[in-house]
Amino acid sequence: MNEIPARRPRDQAIDILRGLALLTITVNHLTGIVVRGGMREPVFPTLSHWGFSSAAEIFFLLSGYLVGAVYLSANRQHGLEGFTRKIYARAGKLYLYNLLLFLLVLPICWMSPLLARLSFFEYFIAGGPLAFAGFLIGYIQPYCLEILAVYTLLMLTAPLFAWLLLRRPALAIGASVTLYAVAYHYPWLRPPGGMPAGEWKWNFGPGSWQLLFFGALAAGRFALLDRVRRAFVADRRWLIAAFALFAGLTMLFVAQEPFGFQVWGQSKVRVGPARVIHVLSVCLLVLGLLWRMPWLQSLRASRYVAAVGSASLQCFLASVVISYLAGFIWIELTRNHAAYLLLCGASLVALLLFAQGHRQLRALLASPRTAAQTA
Repeated sequence: MNEIPARRPRDQAIDILRGLALLTITVNHLTGIVVRGGMREPVFPTLSHWGFSSAAEIFFLLSGYLVGAVYLSANRQHGLEGFTRKIYARAGKLYLYNLLLFLLVLPICWMSPLLARLSFFEYFIAGGPLAFAGFLIGYIQPYCLEILAVYTLLMLTAPLFAWLLLRRPALAIGASVTLYAVAYHYPWLRPPGGMPAGEWKWNFGPGSWQLLFFGALAAGRFALLDRVRRAFVADRRWLIAAFALFAGLTMLFVAQEPFGFQVWGQSKVRVGPARVIHVLSVCLLVLGLLWRMPWLQSLRASRYVAAVGSASLQCFLASVVISYLAGFIWIELTRNHAAYLLLCGASLVALLLFAQGHRQLRALLASPRTAAQTA
């Protein structure tokens, strides 16, 4: 009789990294609102302002990796039918969360005409049911809601990639790289719509961003991070190399303005090669530090951050609502730099507290089921 391999324990380092990304996204979203609102003072420092990539790339990478590791692991038997069923259920959940997010943020913008204009909710308020229908079909998204729209689309197309990955892994990865290259070379190859401004095309080009998600999905299927972790733990030179790559890219990024040059491949819309390399260096450095020094994972601060990462979907929804509420306060009550900095700090605390509350609620709801199973 064949034994079913036990599921690998969850790597808390991944949750910490994902939590850091979500905390960064919270601040970056608020910063986007206040900068559009006219603030010119220095912004709250995040890694996104010191490198080619942003937290969004980390979000897509880790999401894709966990999809591959959980639903398509090579260590366990997974049929394409079962994978498709679970992925489509997840995509439906993402769609409903994005709809809920829209409905939660809409009243905030309704009370602030300037916030509505800065976030493009003005289009939906003025356009009525027809504009809302555009959101429902994924044609138009307001500020901060584009990520889940692209994520949902990638989840819907994941079974097609998985079908090829199960049969011809090299061909599947090659197809993803080819699509990325074509989408990067031809920037007009993006779905129409997106935010109702500018080119009226999606700000996150799916043909480009799929490389991060599907590439990571393939890595998750073959548990690539397990091998990388063993290498980092066995030889510190891997961590040194990751730090050297990250430091070199950071210095290159910072040197652009004073030395008057621009590195090729920085497009966020098409997630340029410079961004891909940089986000990989960030992930390797952070994960490498956590693997090499596991005591870091047991710190109270790390546990709080891990709680954010372990409930990424719920915390992303909360982070956007928090950013909009903070933006509303800044716009309607006090448009000064000190208030912005305080609101950034308060937003981070609010998200950390939300994650703790969510974790406690899940534990409370799980207790009756556990008791029933052991009775």
